[in-house]
Amino acid sequence: MPVYSHSQLSAYEQCPLKYKFNYIDRIKRDTKGIEAFVGSMVHDTLQKCYDDARQAKVDTLDELLAYYQDQWQKNWNDSIIIVKREYSADDYRNRGADMIAKYYHRCAPFDSDITIATEMPVFLSLKDGRYKLRGFIDRLSRSGDIYRIHDYKTSSYLPSQSDADSDRQLALYQIGIAQKWPHMKNVDLIWHYLAFDEDIQSNRSQQSISTLIDDTTALIDKIEAEEEFAPCESTLCNWCEYQDLCPLRKHFVKVDELPPSQYLSETGVSLVNKYVDLKEKESDIKQQVEEIKQAIISYARENGLELVKGSDHKIRVKIENRLKFPGKSDAARTSLDELIKEAGIWDDLSHLDTAALNGVLKSGDIDNTLKQKIMDLVTVEESRAVYLSRLKEQEK
Repeated sequence: MPVYSHSQLSAYEQCPLKYKFNYIDRIKRDTKGIEAFVGSMVHDTLQKCYDDARQAKVDTLDELLAYYQDQWQKNWNDSIIIVKREYSADDYRNRGADMIAKYYHRCAPFDSDITIATEMPVFLSLKDGRYKLRGFIDRLSRSGDIYRIHDYKTSSYLPSQSDADSDRQLALYQIGIAQKWPHMKNVDLIWHYLAFDEDIQSNRSQQSISTLIDDTTALIDKIEAEEEFAPCESTLCNWCEYQDLCPLRKHFVKVDELPPSQYLSETGVSLVNKYVDLKEKESDIKQQVEEIKQAIISYARENGLELVKGSDHKIRVKIENRLKFPGKSDAARTSLDELIKEAGIWDDLSHLDTAALNGVLKSGDIDNTLKQKIMDLVTVEESRAVYLSRLKEQEK
């Protein structure tokens, strides 16, 4: 069985087809979203901050921002994708710098705990070694006898405490740390949401760890048994690097590359546009049909007709009163049920089959007193229908 990672498991949960392209077919793409690029540059800067602090060198904010800007320039390339086109690369770069500044002002001089390692690889095995996982801890630290697993987040989403308490990634890292260093028993999981200047902390009980192990191994079993790898559509599709291969998105890619003069004539675009046009007309026609239907019913009622003749067709008009019984959620339904049970015909009506009850009432094969009690619980509504048929030759 291969060695899995949290990001690999998350890729499958996000979209099995994307998982297949990346981890099974190993189709590698050079593209990277601007959000991921910002995260990488901010992570590198904070890693330098704590690596220097371990050597008793406290960087100034200007030094860290200069390092961040330098890393940005060195690593920027044209394959970085900006999906939200209302923002420029400079907007994202400035946002990353702002996150670093907020974190610096709150945490400097970075001596609230002892940094054990940054970007530390962690390995773990589950279920007697049958399942293996790996990952990287942004920072591992110690304060007294409490160990802290830190993770820097640059996303624009701030999760709830319950989200953090059910997060898989850092809890898996806790398992890996405990397997490597059994004495590290008191562990805090800390997410630094840099855009919000907010930390979220979680602690896991042994029971929650056991549940996590069961859930994670079950997910791996599901991946191993997967055969279909169906695509899963979500808002994340806009950031996917495999859109040109995905059956849900590749037509988007194809037509978006066309010049405006060819877009409307492309077969798929043309067919969809025609279909929409016809569906809109269909809606209008349905409304017109309903209006004519009601006019025919009114005409038939006013003239005492049951058949109305046209040039080649005739329409039969049927107007009758139908009983409307209380629904299962209506208060009167309980009373109706009790009446039927007391009359001893409950089983005959298949647990109050209202269609069967309606037939019994119409047939007259029921005690008049019971019938009246039932009728007190029902309402009468008019049913109107029309039936179209072609005129017979002799009717023309």
